[in-house]
Amino acid sequence: MIATRHKGERGMSLIEMMVVIALVAICTLWGTQSWRGYQQALKLEQHAQRLRLYLYGVQSWANNYNLSAVLWAIDGSDGCVGYGPRPSDCHNATGKIFVTEEHDIELSGLPDKSMGFYGLRNAALAGRLTLKNSAGSLRVVLSARGRLRICSEDKSLLGIGLCQ
Repeated sequence: MIATRHKGERGMSLIEMMVVIALVAICTLWGTQSWRGYQQALKLEQHAQRLRLYLYGVQSWANNYNLSAVLWAIDGSDGCVGYGPRPSDCHNATGKIFVTEEHDIELSGLPDKSMGFYGLRNAALAGRLTLKNSAGSLRVVLSARGRLRICSEDKSLLGIGLCQ
């Protein structure tokens, strides 16, 4: 197909080209920020799922051996959760522990009381642990009947509902 040129057509002007480039730049910045927010939310959700899986393992251990497992938590960006004797910091902890792998995720929990699992009846001392980063905060909640669930504290995050 041969393009024909009509009289008076001259192509795009410099101003039109600059407007197009500016619009592309704005859309790129918006997309980059949205992608970073999504990545932060995904990291937070994965850590909350890992923490819940760790707690299921402790619950299973306590149930299988009819023993008590009282949990401890060390708060902060290098925080950890475990059971048994509480260490001074996460680097001195022994046994199976949950450690936050990302430095931008902060662990907090067990401020006023302990929480844990108790033997064959699958009972538990209720409590909660919170994971936070720039995307929001997720709470891992343990009920008295040993049920573990994840909820979001301030806004719905990746399909995880708000805490009630």
